[in-house]
Amino acid sequence: MKKITLITKALACCVLLMAVGLNSCIEETFPESSTATKDQVMKSKSAMEALQNSIVGYINEYNSYERDLNYYNAYNFDFGYPAWGIMRDVMCEDFYIYSSDYDYFPEYGLCTSLGVNNTMSYVLYGYYFKLLKRANDLVGLIDANTTDPLLKQYAGVAHTYRALAYLDMARLYEYKKTGIAKLDNEAAANKVYGLTTQLVTEKTSETDARNNPRVPFQTMYKYILDELETAGNLLNGFTRSAKNLPNSAVVAGLKARTWLELGTRFEKYPADLAAFTAVRSDITSAKDCYAKAAQFAREAITASGAQPLTESDWFGGKSYTTGFNSILASSWMWGIITKEANVYSAYINFASNMCPEQTFGVANATYGATRTISKALFDQIPDADWRKASWIAPGDAGKAPGSKYRTLLTDDDFKTLAPYAGLKFKPNEGNMIDYKVGAAMDYPLMRVEEMYFIEAEALAASQGVAAGVSALESFMKTYRYDSYKCSATTLADFRKELMLQKRIEFWGEGIIFWDYKRLELKVTRGYKDTNCPVGYRMNSIEGYCAPWFNIYFNKYETDQNKAIILNPDPSGVISDWTGQ
Repeated sequence: MKKITLITKALACCVLLMAVGLNSCIEETFPESSTATKDQVMKSKSAMEALQNSIVGYINEYNSYERDLNYYNAYNFDFGYPAWGIMRDVMCEDFYIYSSDYDYFPEYGLCTSLGVNNTMSYVLYGYYFKLLKRANDLVGLIDANTTDPLLKQYAGVAHTYRALAYLDMARLYEYKKTGIAKLDNEAAANKVYGLTTQLVTEKTSETDARNNPRVPFQTMYKYILDELETAGNLLNGFTRSAKNLPNSAVVAGLKARTWLELGTRFEKYPADLAAFTAVRSDITSAKDCYAKAAQFAREAITASGAQPLTESDWFGGKSYTTGFNSILASSWMWGIITKEANVYSAYINFASNMCPEQTFGVANATYGATRTISKALFDQIPDADWRKASWIAPGDAGKAPGSKYRTLLTDDDFKTLAPYAGLKFKPNEGNMIDYKVGAAMDYPLMRVEEMYFIEAEALAASQGVAAGVSALESFMKTYRYDSYKCSATTLADFRKELMLQKRIEFWGEGIIFWDYKRLELKVTRGYKDTNCPVGYRMNSIEGYCAPWFNIYFNKYETDQNKAIILNPDPSGVISDWTGQ
């Protein structure tokens, strides 16, 4: 595939490339032969498998933007899906950088240059549509009525990844009210409320792609649910060889995420329900959606056989080497497998940005780009909760770890880490020196713990707060600490407590952003004694979505697709908190 280095051309043409046929994907899959045809691929199951693997492999793609590495380095944030998880956490309120000199995700931390000049958003947009192209190519090759078990598996994998991509994009790009009149009025004037992203499938022609508007939420979410239903049917009975392939339990988990999203939408905006019931007549209320979310979360828990992490699992076992870096972890339902061959750079990778216990990246004490938990969240974790030792208490910074912290570092090296530094993510095999080994760490796409939290919230919203409290307490007492107590009696208070636990549980995993945008929660980084760096201390408006959560979209797509309407540019609309 010919590399394109001009930013405008690369991204403006991205969707069109996906729509106009198979040739580019075939050439990528079989680089030794540029003459493979669609007919040849359809006759070869090994070729089909290669196309499936190109989807699964792309989730971890390095340099997806295709910068010419003879002249440039890849963008520092361009290392696949894990990078977008960091981006999402950066946008929230509990994930700070100790020293910003080597911050590779500054746009969404500083909330500046988020519009036409935001290179990160260009790469994000292109990444998702290139992932979709691979899924579309494979779906387009397989007869929808095939009875061949292997072809059903390949198609099921493609449909699952397509649903994942569109669920992410729908939530990233849909504009939610911010409380900033300039932005909200512009969104209303341009009629972007309720719009997600454009739909491009295996049936989309180049002509269609050039005039392809963003679809309304009801169209997109029906499509996602239909995709998941198809995927579930195709993968029914499929036994996967590794957890980087989705199965029916993963599909159930994605359904749980989707129905939770819809339940909250119709709870907050009842008027939206009529638009959705026009395409899904079986849904009559927000409670119907929450009931389905609880149903599928429980199905995912049961079907996966996954078990929540124990304290020992969480901290990397007896040798502290497997903490959040191995797909073999008991709780991981789905994840990314990274091999040494997938590691191209010492610093452009997840471990470099997230593991302070290594010498090859930027998150260590030498470079100072250590990721820290917010003081406000840390202070709410009781000492009885063993997860608290995932971060260095400010009173322990500069001291030896003792028996409190499970670390790979020597006492002297541990003393150099910043207060509130996160120790959650360990380099692969505990290798702190060789980046080809240490950075080859796996990444979770779905942990079973998320399903327990979805189930608890969905039960509270559909069956009453007491049902949610019971579910949350059961999980926390069984798997986290046995003195846990939830005293909430209202849904609002229950959600506040549940979100507190999710913020602790999924710190650094890119999960919590979806909840903040779904529930339109205030982001608070600026407050008395905050440990958030100056320049990053923006506070959003209570009761509204943080402006920077509404991803701008891609300005250059409008050069090729005349039907695209852009979101308002949220750059710098909220000033840094200064203590006033």
